[in-house]
Amino acid sequence: MAEQEEPPTPRSLSLLSFQTALCIVPPRHLWKDIDRLRSLYDQAYGRWPPHINLIYPFVPTDRLPDVSRLIQEKLNSLSQSSEYQNITIQSGPAGYFRNRGGNTIHLTVIDRAADQLRHLRASILDALGHHGQEERDYCPHLTIGQTKADVDLRDFLLDKTNMLPAAQWDLDHLVVLHREKGFGGSSASKMVIWDAIDLSGNNMSTSDELTRLYSGMSLHGLNAEIDESKSSTEQMTTYEYSPGGRSWCPITEPPLEPVKVRSNNFTVSTYNVLAEFTSSPPRDRYEALVHNILSSNALADVLVLQEVCDNFLLFLLSHQDIQRRYPFVTHGPPGQGGSPPLPSLRNIVVFSQWRFTWAWLPFDERHKGAAVVKIDGIGDLQSSLPLVIVAVHLTSGLNDAAVDSKLSQVTSIIHLLDSDYHSNPSVVAGDFNFVTSQEVIDEALRLKMISPAGLEKILGFDCLLSKAHFMDGWVVAGEGPEDAGINGRTGEGEQGATFDPILNPLAAQYSVNGRPQRYDRIFVRQTGKTSVTGFNFFGLRHALKGEDMQISEFASDHWGIRAGVQIGESLTESKSSESVSQEAPLQLASLPDPLSSLDEIVSSLEHSSMLPGEEDFKTRKTAVDTLSQILTEPIHDSSGRDIKTPLVLIPVGSYGLGTWGPRSDVDCLCIGAISSTTFFALAIQRLRKASALGIRIVRKVKAATGVMLELQSGHIKLDLQYCPAANVAERWQEISRIPSHDPIFDLSLHSLSKLQPYRDQEYIKRMVPDMYVFRLAYRCIVQRAKSSGVYSSKFGLLGGIHITMMLSQLHQLVHEKFGRVTVPELVSMFFHYYAHFDWKNNMVVSPGVQTRYRRSLREPMVILTVHVPTINVARAVTAPSLRTIVSAFNRAEELMGEDGARWSNILNDISISHNNQTGAEKFLTAYNSYIKVNVQYWGPSPTQASSLIGWLESRFFRLLNDLDRQALGIHGRIWPARFTSIDTTDSENDGETEYQGCYLVGLERMSDAVSTVANKEEALRILQTAISQFTASLHEEDKYFDSTVCWIDATLVKQAELGELKLDLRNWGGQAGVDQMVSDFSEDDDEADDPDELLEEGQLSDRSKLHSKHATLSSKPVSANKLRPAGDVISRLRWDPKIDFGDYLVGYEDRFLGVKEMPLSRWKSEQTDEEFIPQHRIVYFKRKSDGRRVWDRETRKDEIFGSGAGGCD
Repeated sequence: MAEQEEPPTPRSLSLLSFQTALCIVPPRHLWKDIDRLRSLYDQAYGRWPPHINLIYPFVPTDRLPDVSRLIQEKLNSLSQSSEYQNITIQSGPAGYFRNRGGNTIHLTVIDRAADQLRHLRASILDALGHHGQEERDYCPHLTIGQTKADVDLRDFLLDKTNMLPAAQWDLDHLVVLHREKGFGGSSASKMVIWDAIDLSGNNMSTSDELTRLYSGMSLHGLNAEIDESKSSTEQMTTYEYSPGGRSWCPITEPPLEPVKVRSNNFTVSTYNVLAEFTSSPPRDRYEALVHNILSSNALADVLVLQEVCDNFLLFLLSHQDIQRRYPFVTHGPPGQGGSPPLPSLRNIVVFSQWRFTWAWLPFDERHKGAAVVKIDGIGDLQSSLPLVIVAVHLTSGLNDAAVDSKLSQVTSIIHLLDSDYHSNPSVVAGDFNFVTSQEVIDEALRLKMISPAGLEKILGFDCLLSKAHFMDGWVVAGEGPEDAGINGRTGEGEQGATFDPILNPLAAQYSVNGRPQRYDRIFVRQTGKTSVTGFNFFGLRHALKGEDMQISEFASDHWGIRAGVQIGESLTESKSSESVSQEAPLQLASLPDPLSSLDEIVSSLEHSSMLPGEEDFKTRKTAVDTLSQILTEPIHDSSGRDIKTPLVLIPVGSYGLGTWGPRSDVDCLCIGAISSTTFFALAIQRLRKASALGIRIVRKVKAATGVMLELQSGHIKLDLQYCPAANVAERWQEISRIPSHDPIFDLSLHSLSKLQPYRDQEYIKRMVPDMYVFRLAYRCIVQRAKSSGVYSSKFGLLGGIHITMMLSQLHQLVHEKFGRVTVPELVSMFFHYYAHFDWKNNMVVSPGVQTRYRRSLREPMVILTVHVPTINVARAVTAPSLRTIVSAFNRAEELMGEDGARWSNILNDISISHNNQTGAEKFLTAYNSYIKVNVQYWGPSPTQASSLIGWLESRFFRLLNDLDRQALGIHGRIWPARFTSIDTTDSENDGETEYQGCYLVGLERMSDAVSTVANKEEALRILQTAISQFTASLHEEDKYFDSTVCWIDATLVKQAELGELKLDLRNWGGQAGVDQMVSDFSEDDDEADDPDELLEEGQLSDRSKLHSKHATLSSKPVSANKLRPAGDVISRLRWDPKIDFGDYLVGYEDRFLGVKEMPLSRWKSEQTDEEFIPQHRIVYFKRKSDGRRVWDRETRKDEIFGSGAGGCD
């Protein structure tokens, strides 16, 4: 065996090979920002990774194994020195070298690290036999690019390089690069990793760490897989403005909730802002540009800008109105907060009102590409595919090469959309640089600037896009009226010009031929029923009207354009309105720093127990999931086979919207194909059978809206309602995306009413700009309403549905006018807006939704639902309670204006200037006189105590209405809670059966009332009469009032006579009152009032019959002892020719006045009618001629059909 050949000594090593290099390569995660500049300015990009050369040129390729061993030995000996153990590379300011024909721009290394690298390099050279080389000759640097020998170009790239985020990493290894020729099958060469050596002298060839550090890079000779595949687009970072941090931050985390398509209407604007060609561009046009961008005819959902430079982007992003209107952007502020500079001199920047993701599609020409923006919240509602907007600025010029470049770029865009976004709604917007003036094209052909083949390509641009199903927004919309005035001065292809040297002197400066061109375009892809709904110009467009303007007044050499687009059909049905309500003026006032803090609001809400915790979320989700599991279990027939009956359970109300609090109930809606009677029978059976799962039935309630089950799971209360709608149940996941006029909504009025909360809820979630802001603002307003005594719908004040509809309307209006607002701003605007709202003449209607609703004189406040049947959710609000609500809003404004005001004071109605009094405490001292309604209970039944309170509170409408109607000039304001003596303990005792408390109505004379002695005496007499009548009416209702166990009286008292009172926090009857309700529940309750009880199950599951509004419904056989419904009696009396319809009266229960009568001829059955009264309130039918009751619900008497108690005779 031959002796092993000795390795050559270091003296024989040559350092003249340009095929190898010893260098430092930063970790892969630091490459992105550096390579964005290198890809445009560094000739070595793509052939070299970002690097700092230690030794280059290096040794010949065949010497690499030996040299690698020598370097390992040297580093191993140096590893004992602390100088080489902690080397941190940190980039310093930009610098440059002069070279032949230009400059090399680079990042320097901070001094300490540079000195360490010099020593390290000298030690390695010493190991390779090169002793005593001057260390000062070595300047470690990372090359960014090269420029020509031009000072402006040099300074331009230096500025860009200085804006790069500082790169810093701990140096723990060196990299040996080797030039590999013919890389990727081409003749080009590329430097690839041959070896890596850590600073302790170990070889890293087999290290997983090396693969991780340089993932995707060729690791030649390291047995690593070569992954050079590259997508056609590069995923980029989106930036969002953070109001709390007052900065633009990169979005690094996905949204907390999956973003669904919620809007199919959007607007997109595009504007070329004209980049300056100096390293320090003048800023004199910036204000004019911002003015144009924020003008009313420019504002859009998405704004595409071209020719944006770093300085202008910094100016834009620092503008408060831009931060509000467009909180999402493709690029952060260059050089600030870790944001890299814009890569080029002329850049595409996209702003948006909605969160988006985006990618960069590079073109073959350097500095050219397209921003591909995907907005998940906008798109096709039917397919749920999001909108894709491609922002472009194509190559300029009129020659064959420029034409070929444009053609290639357009083809690349179409190919990308066809391959990756084939079915998505798509828009291509920007500066296309298509020459449109026929005069200019003819002249270019005559001068042979373009060839006949080039001419065909120019004329084929629009055809190319048309074949890809893109329509030109301006062409589809037609010429606007503002274009008509210039048609006489323009030639063929010059109409609708966005670059007009004739009218724009800035354009004239940069124009070669002086003719108008329609460079800027918005192309919309025709998918489904996509349509362009509007098109307009902006940007000092009034110059077209002949006004004399100086060149300094022109912001850009281009006009901007905006297009409105709708994808598919509108979800809401727009109906003509008989009277259009004028909106109250919107004002966005600046808040002092203490009131601008979101942390202060969150802290206050947490202190008031308005924010649910993790355990609250978990227990409610478990309860809803359990209830769904119980109710949606398959139904089996007699043979045990599954009956395919669609049945879904959907959370609605505050839980569905996400605005609930720890003490909120959970409202659930079941949708299915069976009748209500069958569903509730089935639900009761299943819930009883599954009682071990922790959900129990509290009681069954028959309200105006139909039957409802009250359930309880631990401490959580659940309300369960049902909607019979087979087709809706089958397609419920897409129901929120189906237009209102779709046949699927051809349902009975009852089913539409049941379905309405869910449809309105989904509409609000879709249309509200920011649900996080909305939910926090909602909780703030609810807390404020509770503490100020205006939150109780049963007293005719505000409830959750009122605040939801009012806030959603305002949030949409504010976003449309001002853009994004913070929680403090939205809350403060809510109080101001509705304190000054014209309630007498205006209605609260969701923006864009029109209605035929005609308010009556008995409706001082109108807040309408979105979907049919249109209902005023504030129909219980009276004139006195409206004055109380508006007064509470005004007080909130006053509290916000106090010096040192904090959200904790405002939301809890505590005035700093009034000894920190709460709202209830202030109420006790705010009036000179009160009506004090005392209530006592000493009976043995907890249920009776609870029922007594519920009944009494429902009767205060009578008193307040009588005061408003009879005692003119006097305003009565009730505090919607019970008071008790200050000595009473607050703890609830289930064994307690004696209670005492009172309700207070504060009295004040209104400012416009005439005050005389006679008037005062008359007012006092009227007050005493009203109080006596109210007390007497209560005593007459012996169903609830039993003088042997309770007492109620009302008196007029002075403030000093109130005594020391506090809010009564006890639940009269305690938990025993609730528990006893369970025993009162009966499965055999009369269900004759169920609106759909006569529908057979087969009919509900029959799609065709369900869709028909006029389907004839067959009746179930009526049992002999079951009372026929009131609706059947009305039909019989109205249509039987043998019966005198005018001889009958209807006895019904009025909510305020007890049982009343009206002629049957006046009875209204249409729910949208002003005088509509639900049929479940009908007590009896009576003949006028003899006074005989022919149908009586209480005695179950029926002389019309012979059903009920008389049915067995």
